[in-house]
Amino acid sequence: MSQDRITMTSPAHPPRLCVLVMGPSGVGKTTFAQAFSRALDARFIEGDDYHTPENRAAMSAGRPLTDEMRMPWLSALAEAVRQSRVTRNTVFTCSALKRSYRDLLREGIGEMRLICLTAPRNLIRQRMVAREHFMPAELLDSQIEALELPTPEERAIMLEMSEELDANVARAMDLIGC
Repeated sequence: MSQDRITMTSPAHPPRLCVLVMGPSGVGKTTFAQAFSRALDARFIEGDDYHTPENRAAMSAGRPLTDEMRMPWLSALAEAVRQSRVTRNTVFTCSALKRSYRDLLREGIGEMRLICLTAPRNLIRQRMVAREHFMPAELLDSQIEALELPTPEERAIMLEMSEELDANVARAMDLIGC
């Protein structure tokens, strides 16, 4: 057993809260997760920071990522989150479009709570067009097509991002029990 695992589960250091904020690109993951992490006094980790240069180049060129392309990204992100939650509550973003991606994250991180953000397609597209990001709005359809909404056993908190940010943060805080 690794020292990190012992530290995470010892009575003196109970497991820290870990929250994945998921959804398609442009739905508002970063905006929500930053506000939510501030409310929790938790560390925020931006999932996009762990993409490989090849992934960024592919998306910038309008090519959706394959499952194979996502694996190094998901593994690196899981390791960063696992290390973070040893010492602090952690909120992180990741599209986590498929159940298999969320399962891979759970394997690498351990127990985590899930917040799934949704919004009308036209609102997401407007947000994508208005921002500077390596993910072009042309890839929104591929994100929506790949999205596997969380199953009941994943116990996800579902939030509609056309609602007010502060109201969504307060709702998430209440549903997580903080």
